[in-house]
Amino acid sequence: MAQRFRGTSTHKVDAKGRVSIPADFRRVLDAQDPDRDPGTNPSVVLLYGDTRNPWFDCYSVQAMEEIDELIDRMDEGDPDRLTLEEYFYSNAETMRIDDSGRLVLSQSLREQIGIGSEAVFQARGKTFRIFSPDVPTQATSRLKTRLDEMPPEVPVTSLLPARRRDPAE
Repeated sequence: MAQRFRGTSTHKVDAKGRVSIPADFRRVLDAQDPDRDPGTNPSVVLLYGDTRNPWFDCYSVQAMEEIDELIDRMDEGDPDRLTLEEYFYSNAETMRIDDSGRLVLSQSLREQIGIGSEAVFQARGKTFRIFSPDVPTQATSRLKTRLDEMPPEVPVTSLLPARRRDPAE
């Protein structure tokens, strides 16, 4: 079973922009970067091109390889492919985690999403987000809004797609 990012936590950011990645996230990044050189730390791909949102999307090496394959299947010159290439390649930075389990966020990256002395890491399954704790919850979470739309007796699991029955059954 593939490992997933889970949980949300807030971490201190020092004056040089160093921030510790949650230990559970580091384990996922480590497992999903198996082809790196022996003795080196895993990498994470940080995407900063979607300026509509107050966060960065972060991908493991393996998750980025899956995206690469999807983009490679698209026709050359397809406007959607060109957009995706710019987002995933031109507006991305591959960062190696240091020996202390930290990332270094440059001043310009921190300024882009308003990160000061703390950063929030929010799991999204195959990816995770980094954002300022000053960002309103409704900007980074849809959970409360969706739950408010649902009757209390309906479990959250009802949102999962139903298993498809095998026609041979």
